Amino acid sequence: MSQLHDELRTAYEDEGYDVAEISANRETIRVVVLDEDAEASALRSIATAVVDDEDMLALNVTTESVDGQDRMGTVVSFRHRPS
Repeated sequence: MSQLHDELRTAYEDEGYDVAEISANRETIRVVVLDEDAEASALRSIATAVVDDEDMLALNVTTESVDGQDRMGTVVSFRHRPS
């Protein structure tokens, strides 16, 4: 896991969120939080506190079913393009 993944996990967990996984596919980072009722604005603010706005494109927060679990979660995704 990269340093960015570690920083994101720590930031979300410090705010009380249960992080199921953090993954990357090419330049897209996905953070799966096991809370389907999490506020999008709160999750966005955590991501932008860790990653500079200039290095982040297309920040999105959605509710999805979580792989391997019988419940919904909230997914924060964005393209990471470090300058």
